[in-house]
Amino acid sequence: MRLIHDVKTLDSNLRVVAQQLTQIKRNERILARNLIALNKKINELRESSGNGGVDPTKLQEMEDRLVRMREDIMKIQEDVEYLKQQLQRTLTSEDVAELKYIVETINPLEFVTYKQVGDLVEKKLRDLGIIK
Repeated sequence: MRLIHDVKTLDSNLRVVAQQLTQIKRNERILARNLIALNKKINELRESSGNGGVDPTKLQEMEDRLVRMREDIMKIQEDVEYLKQQLQRTLTSEDVAELKYIVETINPLEFVTYKQVGDLVEKKLRDLGIIK
């Protein structure tokens, strides 16, 4: 019974990790789009700054934001790689299903130890008066 509970818990944890991975990928795509948009804005500002119409501090501020976003994307990529490695080390849903089948088929709770069998045989022999 405990093994079935552990298998269900493991399956649940695997689903949570998969959802987190999906969320991280979604965030990475959003950050990538923002990065592209900021690059375009910076390029436009650079082009217009040639005409003397852009504040250099504003341009520097945009470049700083761009650098921070690149760092964020790199961190997210590291997190995605870490989660991929963790998922490769965990059981797949097929493995969990196979373990569940084995546990339900064998039902280890019905097994007894050698000591338990010896004790039962000894008790039965005493009950029958064969041994004292």
